[in-house]
Amino acid sequence: MKCWQIISLNALLIGWLTGAASTAAAQVTEAPVSDTTMHPDTSSSIIQLVTADYSIGITPKNDSVNLQKLLGHVEMMQNGTLFDCDSAFINKNSNIMDAYGDIHINQDSVQVYGDSLHYLGNERKATVLGNTRLEDGKMVLTTPKLDYDLNTRVGTYTNGGKLVNGTTTLTSVTGYYFADLKQAYFKKDVVLTDPQYILNTDSLQYNSQTKMAYFVAPTVIHSGKSIIYTHSGYYNMNTGAARFDQRPTVVDSSQTITSDSLFYNKVTGMSIAKGNVVWTDTAQKMSVLSGYSIYNDSLQTLMATQKPLLIYQMDKDTLFMASDSLFSAPEKKENIITGPGYLPLKHPEKGASSKIQDTDSTGHRYLKAFFHVRIYSDSLQGVCDSIYYSFRDSTFRMYHNPILWAGDSQMTGDTIYLHTQDKQASRLDLIRNGLVINKTGPNFYNQVQGNLIFGYFSKNQLDWMHAIGNAESIYYAKDDSGAYIGVNKASCSIIDIYFDTKKSQVSRVVFRRDAAGTTYPLSQTNPSLMQLRHFRWEDALRPKSKTELMH
Repeated sequence: MKCWQIISLNALLIGWLTGAASTAAAQVTEAPVSDTTMHPDTSSSIIQLVTADYSIGITPKNDSVNLQKLLGHVEMMQNGTLFDCDSAFINKNSNIMDAYGDIHINQDSVQVYGDSLHYLGNERKATVLGNTRLEDGKMVLTTPKLDYDLNTRVGTYTNGGKLVNGTTTLTSVTGYYFADLKQAYFKKDVVLTDPQYILNTDSLQYNSQTKMAYFVAPTVIHSGKSIIYTHSGYYNMNTGAARFDQRPTVVDSSQTITSDSLFYNKVTGMSIAKGNVVWTDTAQKMSVLSGYSIYNDSLQTLMATQKPLLIYQMDKDTLFMASDSLFSAPEKKENIITGPGYLPLKHPEKGASSKIQDTDSTGHRYLKAFFHVRIYSDSLQGVCDSIYYSFRDSTFRMYHNPILWAGDSQMTGDTIYLHTQDKQASRLDLIRNGLVINKTGPNFYNQVQGNLIFGYFSKNQLDWMHAIGNAESIYYAKDDSGAYIGVNKASCSIIDIYFDTKKSQVSRVVFRRDAAGTTYPLSQTNPSLMQLRHFRWEDALRPKSKTELMH
């Protein structure tokens, strides 16, 4: 024993002896104790001596105090639980023990260590102070002070503690450990540290056997480059699988996912979001709303289903796109889709030209939308069966019966490319069987078709178009007052169409090479027969509002 411990014990003993002697004389006996003479009852609720180097008995005449002092290699027992220490005082009347030095409580799998112990034998409740440690298998809990109930096998701390289980460390101000359940409950300033992530919350349940963590309060999880915000759910540290509820949010670099619930696996990097899912790419100012989505953290791919809606913020407009499913991923060099191989032409009058994009660049994302694709913005609307959009060249590629509308004009082709620049529409390519229809009045339609048609925009408004190869046109001519004067039907190698951007109507048609045509008086024509071979007016398919795309 240390010197200070002996002094403290003697002082305590003198105090008790003085109190006892004030009413009656006390008998003090001291003798060595051998563990070979002790045969404790393992089922007894009385604190029993197993062994000690010395025992000092103090027995007042009126039996008000029955105190026993034990010194050196002390071991006690109650109901099969062993208590080891350097020294102890036992009040046999109250069944209370105070022990000091190298405290060890051995209760089956639970081992409790500390510097001092106050134990209520009748209630079977222990308070351990100083370098306190509770061990249960591989789990180790340390705290300055631990209250341990031997009946319920529950340990409690309120002055800060740390639980270590393998590579996982948990700290909090308050904590409860339930040995029978192998479960701990942590309160206030909870921090869970694991090699793969750090978790901060105010309330957390943790099972040391299954390594399951349950969130019951606002929680922030830092996992590599990802941050997860949630209010409830669980995390399995063995498998890396997790579920988050109550609108969790995952922030990964410039991307975020928010949903009603989220299933996440750290090992596979897969996230499954369900219910009112919002995926946002802040760098591209783009969001996807859906009912269900799968996100691959390692590949940075997104698959959205259940009425996905893309919201893309352009310069002075916002584009909305709905489809049956939507997929997004980083664009690889081998996946780059190039254009039809035609160079954009200079404006024959204005001398303007379009920028040729670098087809070898990588590091950009792309989008694929499948089936029943619908597009709406204030300046453009469209439908098609599938679409591909590359952030590398800012081009929408529309396939399978694509249709675009701009103002009073409808544009069709086997394939349509819509180019944007600085988040504004810049050029339009109608590839094979291109047809532009401009409604100029009831049953009056200006029409231009060609093998290829290029359209050019000014401030998101269709400015002029350039038809190449077997170009044909039907044009309703007007006088200066706006009255119709006839219908012109012509064919030409190249036809240019110019629009009044303020009225979104055709202002004039120019035939560039080998023109042949006829102008008919309006009175001698039947508008329903003045149609080119691919004519189809599909205004009923045209999205009328962004709200329409949300249903």
